[in-house]
Amino acid sequence: MSSVTVKFRGIPEEILDKMVEYGIAETKSEAIRVAILNFGIEMGLLSEQALIKSFRVQLADGKIAQEIVTEEIERVKIESIR
Repeated sequence: MSSVTVKFRGIPEEILDKMVEYGIAETKSEAIRVAILNFGIEMGLLSEQALIKSFRVQLADGKIAQEIVTEEIERVKIESIR
């Protein structure tokens, strides 16, 4: 696991705040992790199977909420149909 300290200002900061406010993520750190996973999927760096495996590991470790996993899996399914 790696740790990074990043300062966000302006629009990126507003997006992180909205992700937490809307319940997409419980914390800004989790919002960043979700955003990175979404980027990986969008850019073809991460397959649906790899994402599901990653979520299972994070769930088992208590690092991500079940609701986030469910939402992301559904989103990936919808995206894969398009």
